This record gives sequence, C-alpha cells and structure tokens, in this order.
Amino acid sequence: MHILTAIPNCYFRNLEHPAVPPREEFQMGNRFGVSGVEQFSWKDLLDSFSCTECGRCQDLCPAHNTGKSLNPRRVVHDVKVNLLEKGGKPLIGPKGEGTSSEESLWDCTTCGACLSVCPVLIEHLPKIVKMRRHLVQEKARFPEELLNLFENMEQRSNPWGIAPSERGKWTSVLGERSFKPGETEYLFFVGCAGSFDSRAKQTTLALATTLDRAGISWGILGKDEICCGDSVRRLGNEFVFDKMARDNVAMFRERGVKKIVTACPHCFSTLKNDYRQYGVELEVVHHSELIAQLVGDGKLKAPKKAGQGKVLFHDSCYLGRHNDTYAAPRAVIEAATGASPGDFERNRENGFCCGAGGGRMWMEEQTGARINHERVKEALKQQPDTICVSCPYCMTMLEDGLKDQGAEKVRVRDIAEVMAEALNDR
Repeated sequence: MHILTAIPNCYFRNLEHPAVPPREEFQMGNRFGVSGVEQFSWKDLLDSFSCTECGRCQDLCPAHNTGKSLNPRRVVHDVKVNLLEKGGKPLIGPKGEGTSSEESLWDCTTCGACLSVCPVLIEHLPKIVKMRRHLVQEKARFPEELLNLFENMEQRSNPWGIAPSERGKWTSVLGERSFKPGETEYLFFVGCAGSFDSRAKQTTLALATTLDRAGISWGILGKDEICCGDSVRRLGNEFVFDKMARDNVAMFRERGVKKIVTACPHCFSTLKNDYRQYGVELEVVHHSELIAQLVGDGKLKAPKKAGQGKVLFHDSCYLGRHNDTYAAPRAVIEAATGASPGDFERNRENGFCCGAGGGRMWMEEQTGARINHERVKEALKQQPDTICVSCPYCMTMLEDGLKDQGAEKVRVRDIAEVMAEALNDR
C-alpha cells in the first residue's frame, strides 16, 4: 500500500511546520482531540497507509531508546490497523494491535526526531498531541504531577505558580527596562524559566548585558508578561494554550511589538510558528541568532577568549530540528572561545533530546532509563570540561544528569554566559 500512497503523501506534506498541531475551536457541541480513528484528518489517515515500516523513527526516538513504551512507528501502524478494522476497537486503551496505550502517549518529548528522519514525511507529533488533547480536555486523564502545572498556568500564567510581580525582579541590577511602544526595538521575551528559575536567570542577565554591550535597544513586559503556552499545548491542554496565545497576541498588537528576542527555544518556536495560527507575524529571533549576527556585524568583539576548556555543544531539539538552527550557537561559542566546539556523537539533525520537551520537564520518568542520563553518559565519553547549551530546559536536565552521574566538575553553560564572560561583563 505504501508504494501507492507515499508519493502523494509527500506531495501533500505540511508546508508550514509539521510539528505544529492544528488549532481547535472552542464552541458548544464540539469534540476536542481524537479518541477514534474517524476523528483524524484525511492527511493523518494517508500517513498511516504511507508508512514503510522502516523503523527509522523508532531508532532515533529518545523514549524508545531508553526502554519506554512509546514507539512512533507503532503509533502510525496502529492508526492504520484501526482504520482497516473500520474503527472497531478503541484508538486509545490497553496496549494491543490497533490501540495506543495512554502511557506511550505521555512518553513523547516532541523532539521531532521521528519527523526529521521519515523518508515519506509522516507527521507523527500532531497525532500524539491530538490524542493527548482528548485525554486532557474530555477525560481529564493525565499524569498526576501535571495537575499543579495546569492549575498554575491557569491561575498565574507560569509553571511554578509564582506571583507575576516577581517576573521583572532580575532587572534590579540593570535598572528600569520596560518595553516602550514606538521607542524600543526588541521585546526581550524572557520566558518563565528565565524569569523565575535561579539558574536560568543567570543566562537572562548574561544576554541582557551582552545586548547592552552591542548597543541594542531592548525592553521587557515585566509583570505583564505571561507564558507563551508551549508546555500546555504539547501536553494537550489546548484550551489553556488558546487563552494564553490570544492574550499574548492582543498585548503584542496593543504595544506595537514587531521584533522579539528570547533565550528559550520553546518560547522562540511557539511565538514564531504556533502564533501564526492567530494571525500575527512577528520577527522572532533566538538569542544565538542575534548574538551571532552582532558578532558578524562587528558590534560585538570579545576582548579576551573565555577559557572553557574542552567544550561540547548540545543541540536543542526546538532550536535545531524544529527550526533548522545549527550554525548560530556554534558561531557564538567560536567567537567567545576562539575555537569551534566539539559535538556529541549524536548531533544536529541526529541529536538526542535532553528529555524535557513536550511537557516532560514537569513529569517524572517512571519507566526505563532517564533520557538526560543517556545524554550525559554520551557526553562523558569525550571527557569535556564544559557542555554548552542554548536552552534553559537543556540546562536543567544536563546539570541534573551530571549530578546524578557524579560528574559535577563538568560545567554546563549557556552560550550567552560564555559570550558575556569573554566580553568581561560577568
């Protein structure tokens, strides 16, 4: 069958962004998510017939590689089996032919490895997110630890439930930095981790001082900033994401925001790709791209080289595979240290996830090996002094993994921290 369907499946591929799930309309009488095979789109069903069963997706899947129940090939295969049986069995239920288990759906980190490697352009992620939406919005069945996350997002618009007034406190050493409509060039969308997480705030300060050094006009929303909604969308809580996206889009329009810079690839990808579904076109750049551009333009020149020892660079899934940005962070590290960073054995398009994407940042791994342990073990084989990252989630996962492996002597640094050190600002 796949011989007949693979070519048209490639032709009808998603030209926007295959990892971005479709919007839902919240009206009385609508059903949310997918609980039966008949609720999938025609493209989802064509995908299932086009699968060649080659296994490339499962070979790269971090969940499958660490002994968890998720197998992206099986998810697509089960859709086909269920369809051929005319939906005669539950799509989500006890593991079996034609049925995906709930456990396997929650294992996904939405890293995009399955999408990038599929030879016939099958879109695995939207199917998993659609089934998560059914479990969350219609059945209220989800891992227990997500209850606090969902409540905190609804009530205080951040994962920790910290008061919004705390968002801008990190600027106390810099002075007033509010975004001024018509005057400020870049909105620095700090994000929840960059605002509240003590380790990520160091990256935030490093980026702020670097932008100042380059003479860039930037400002923040402070207590008015709310989460971009990345985690709740990937976890299937589309209703909460929809409200956050609408509120953010309204705020951006009201304040005349045209350009956004952020140090979080999850904020970057969501604002750049998902928010297009809400009719807003923004120039969104990741801090690696902006810093690399400033270096290339001669606006940033490191007076000294930051001594980081042997450096490895870990590719963020949401910056790399989801947005095809690989060169910029490496260029920043080279400009700051005077040498190109080393790569993990699995890197760039074949990089291995840290384990925090898809909302997994807020969940425990109950089965198999920990994904961050697998990634850290891979790094330690090369005996690095420093692991450079470009994402606050990767920072947390790799630092925790190094501690668990008794390798605290290996430093984890964001590229902005490395550049700030070379500029003598920290």
